[in-house]
Order: sequence, then C-alpha cells, then structure tokens
Amino acid sequence: MSALDLVLDHTGVAVRDLDVGQQKYDRLGFTLTERSFHSGSRTPGGPVEKWGSGNHCAMFENGYLEIIGITDPNLYSSTQDYLTRYEGQHIVAIGSGDADKSYPVLSGRFEGVTPANKLQRDAPFGPNNEETRQAAFRNIHVDRANFPEAKLIFIDHLTPEVLWQPHLLSHPNGAVALAEVALCVEDLDETCGRLSRLFDQQPKEVMPGGKVFNLSRGNVYVITEARLKDWVGVTPPAMPYVAGFGVAVKDLDATRDFLAARDIPTKDHPYPALWVAPEHTCGPVLTFSQA
Repeated sequence: MSALDLVLDHTGVAVRDLDVGQQKYDRLGFTLTERSFHSGSRTPGGPVEKWGSGNHCAMFENGYLEIIGITDPNLYSSTQDYLTRYEGQHIVAIGSGDADKSYPVLSGRFEGVTPANKLQRDAPFGPNNEETRQAAFRNIHVDRANFPEAKLIFIDHLTPEVLWQPHLLSHPNGAVALAEVALCVEDLDETCGRLSRLFDQQPKEVMPGGKVFNLSRGNVYVITEARLKDWVGVTPPAMPYVAGFGVAVKDLDATRDFLAARDIPTKDHPYPALWVAPEHTCGPVLTFSQA
C-alpha cells in the first residue's frame, strides 16, 4: 500500500464566544491572527459559499492552533455541531500532502473517507495587515459515524505562505510547535485499531491506559477516561472527547514564569512539562513542553 508522510498540522478549539476565546488565548501568551471568516463547499465538488464561522490562529514554526467560533448564526457552519456536544477541542488536522494523491490511499485504508472539499478564507497579510490574501485548503474528511472521537481532517495547504507569515511565528509564551493532541476514548484498543488503519502504523503503549502514534511530525495520544482523570483530574464533558493539546516551547522555565506573571496557575508533569487547566483554555488541557 502506498505510504503517506503524515504530520500533525493543526488542532481546533470551538468556543461559544469568539471574543472570549481570543482574550483567553492572548492571555496565555499566543500571538493570534486577526479574525478571519470562512467560506467553503458543504459537499465535495459543491459551490463555495460564505459560512457563519470565523477564527483566530496561533501560527507556530511547525503546525498551528485554531480558535473557531460562530460569527453569523443564520449561515451554515459545522462549528455549531461541535458546540452542541461541548465547548472545547474538536478538530484534529493531519497534513497529508496533495489531496489528489492522498485521497485514494486513505479511502483504501478506511471507510467513510470523503473526497476533498474546498475551504477558504480571506486573511490579513503583511506585518501591518496592509494586504488581504486568500488562504485556501483542500480538506479530506473522515465521517464522524466512522470516527466519532474527533473531527478528523487530512489537509492539503494550497497557500502556506499566507498562513505561516514570519511576523506571526513569535509568541510571548515561547511556543514553537504543535507537539501533540490527546483523544480520550471508551475503548482504547478499538480506537487505536481504526487509527492504525488510517495512519498505517501501530501505536506504542506509553502508560497504562495510554498509547501514542508517532507521526513524521507530532504525536497523537489515545487515552482512557480513567487515565485522563489520573493524569490531570479532568472529567470529560462527553465521550469520546478531544482532551487536550501540547505545545513545544523554547524555554520551559521562561514559559512557567510568563504564565505565573499573568496569574495563570500551572501544574508540573514529570517528563518535564507543565499544564494549564480547562477553565483557562475554553475546554482542553493545554500542555507546554521543552522543545
């Protein structure tokens, strides 16, 4: 079977109030893009239309974080489906390269993989936002009926230069990369079996109740509800649940000092890393680790 070079591209947190989400992640020390508004096709090959959602992104040297919310409740948006379940992290996007090449491979591995559809948004461009350029993507979706654990997307970036602008890559908290995401599931082995087919690899058991898929860049952890509670003391608002994401930073001690200066409490992991509780992030557990 053909191989794909898979990387952890981005993760998305759906918030009930985009202004609040913007404020919280700014306080956490992320440099956020100006608000951008989505357009897309609802179905593969369908017409591109204006959607009722928008976002702010924190762009890293590797990967990025998306804060997404409703901007017009009268227009179509998949974001409302996320918020019906819970406020928090939902989107896990895997970079898979050219959609025309990756779709046949992925659809051959797994049922419920849909052909790529178009998504685009106008994005401010330049150090002073002096221009507006179109950011364009082709997204291969995995049907939630076949993979309910997350909104799993395989993404093809058509305009990476519009997203990864140099002035957006510096963050007060020292963030340099999206390092990991964590899925909390009811049946660890069954979920990992489906991901093994999609990723064409076997996970490693890293702890009781936890396994990890090491992609070419970034990690996808799969953990049980009991493991999540033992790890950070969090009870999922629903199951399955996208429990959190991790960001690699330049200097973990400097990040700790930065958060303390903003009165954001943290707790230490032994590996080493530190984490921030869901009340400060609109839902997910946020982990900072040394790059």
